[in-house]
Amino acid sequence: MNELSLPEIPSAYSLFLMGILMIFTLLVRGIFIRRFMPLLIIYIGVGSTMSWLNTRIPLLDQGSRHSLGLLAEAGLVLLVFKVGLESDLKGLLKQLPNASWIWFWNVLFSGALGFAAAYYLAEFAMLTSIFVGVALTATSLGVTVTIWQDAKQLKTERGNLFVDVAELDDISSIVLMAILVALAPLLANGQGITALDVGTTLARVLFTLTAFVAACWVFSVYIEKRLTQFVERYETRHEPMVLMLSIGFIIAALAELSGLSLAVGAFLAGLAFSRDTHAAKERLVFNGLYVVFTPFFFIGLGLHIDLSAFSTALWPGLLLLVAAIVGKILGSGLPAYRRLGFYGALLIGVSMIPRAEIAMVIMQKALEAGAEPRAFNAMMVVTVGTVLLTSLTLPWLMRHEK
Repeated sequence: MNELSLPEIPSAYSLFLMGILMIFTLLVRGIFIRRFMPLLIIYIGVGSTMSWLNTRIPLLDQGSRHSLGLLAEAGLVLLVFKVGLESDLKGLLKQLPNASWIWFWNVLFSGALGFAAAYYLAEFAMLTSIFVGVALTATSLGVTVTIWQDAKQLKTERGNLFVDVAELDDISSIVLMAILVALAPLLANGQGITALDVGTTLARVLFTLTAFVAACWVFSVYIEKRLTQFVERYETRHEPMVLMLSIGFIIAALAELSGLSLAVGAFLAGLAFSRDTHAAKERLVFNGLYVVFTPFFFIGLGLHIDLSAFSTALWPGLLLLVAAIVGKILGSGLPAYRRLGFYGALLIGVSMIPRAEIAMVIMQKALEAGAEPRAFNAMMVVTVGTVLLTSLTLPWLMRHEK
């Protein structure tokens, strides 16, 4: 009777484990927040280490796995909700004529090059390669926006252009992900796919997506402000933000149940609240909840990683890393050259290189849809490489502008 056993009270053990992980993520954040190592990589490493340890000692039982899964989904909702919440839709629409040309070629180049590298060079399956291509169209705005702010260039013409293109990247990546998730069962089967099947599925997804966008627009224009003002009559500090997150969870869940995804619903919910700057952007409590819950999304991703098979993903990861860098520099830099010149186009191209949060959200959906786990590990190499490369080169480029 010397075998290790988990506590007999699963709920108490789950709470204990959650508390330990929360403390650990706060410590990690304090240590690495100003370092070059991206926090999401540390969090994913925590999850993969827990998965590895669980094969040797009974670290995770069914209750704690369920709890981690629920917290990971909450972290995903907050992560993508923030993307929508911080989107300046009105300003983006004004800049659309200037940014759309760069955005179009950026998505086309980075997606096509990512797919080609995954399918022809890394020899991933068709479904996996398409998910990789979509993931590589995304841009991690949070990695580079602080560098532009520190250089006091964010409010310049090219700084505004970079933010607009990056926001369009995230929006299109989320929409493409929703379509791909719906088409995944057909692509996974491979045989017997007809144009009618694809057309029917696309029509259903686009109809559902359009209905959600319309509903969120009606809510944003006619309901949100009145509802927020009603809650604010109590003159309390945090109720409006609690209301926002509650509605965000509801919309995200409805999107998942309707065949879209939690990410799409959370993004649309954040976008619906983005118009009301008083209610959406001046609530410090949201940042606290964001810091608490989003690490669990990345820890949940790490639980899917098999460390023993990680070495086999290094070479495909390096191939995808090269495709990720070249795709963004060419896709963004070439169409920006005529307007900004060589140096400005180079800054835009390098700024678009990082792939982090949204790319990993897409790869999570890829795993759920049956993509190869090796591709997920390879995208980890891409995330680390692109974030480190941009963090090191972009400040140098800005300091040595001629």
